[in-house]
Amino acid sequence: MKKVSLTIITLTAALMSFGQTQCTGLTKSDVQCKNKTKDNIELCHLHNPNYVKKTKVISKVCNGITKKKAKCKNKTKNTTQLCHLHNK
Repeated sequence: MKKVSLTIITLTAALMSFGQTQCTGLTKSDVQCKNKTKDNIELCHLHNPNYVKKTKVISKVCNGITKKKAKCKNKTKNTTQLCHLHNK
């Protein structure tokens, strides 16, 4: 039973690291970076000069009007500022 659980743990750890490589960049103290990356460049976001941080879209309250003539209270990240119910 112990061999089976040890085998499962080993396989799980191996599958979790599948497709990831260690960053080839060096830190300020000339030590190899320990971050993992999935990119073909083999550089993490700290060492990749072409990395662009994704911008967060702030959610806002919908500008739509309900059937009862009240303001909609749903939140949306849509640029039209209308939720999924009012966006046509």
